[in-house]
Amino acid sequence: MKQIVIEVDENAAQQWQYASPEKKEKLTKRIEVLIKNTDLENEDTFWPFVEDLSAKTKARGLSEAELDRILNER
Repeated sequence: MKQIVIEVDENAAQQWQYASPEKKEKLTKRIEVLIKNTDLENEDTFWPFVEDLSAKTKARGLSEAELDRILNER
C-alpha cells in the first residue's frame, strides 16, 4: 500500500481521528474506488475529480494537516 495526502476541514479531521479502525478502513476503500474509477491521466476528468474529492473531504471535516499527522503516526 502507498500513502496519499488529501486536505479536509477540521470537522472531518476530528471524525477521522476518533473513527474506529474498521470505519477508517471502509473510508479508505471508498476513496480507493473513487480514484480507480476516475481517469486521472485525462486532465478534463482529473481536476474535477480532485476538486470534488477535496470538497467532500472538507465537508466531512478532515484537514490536510490532520490527515498528514494521522498517516505519519507510528
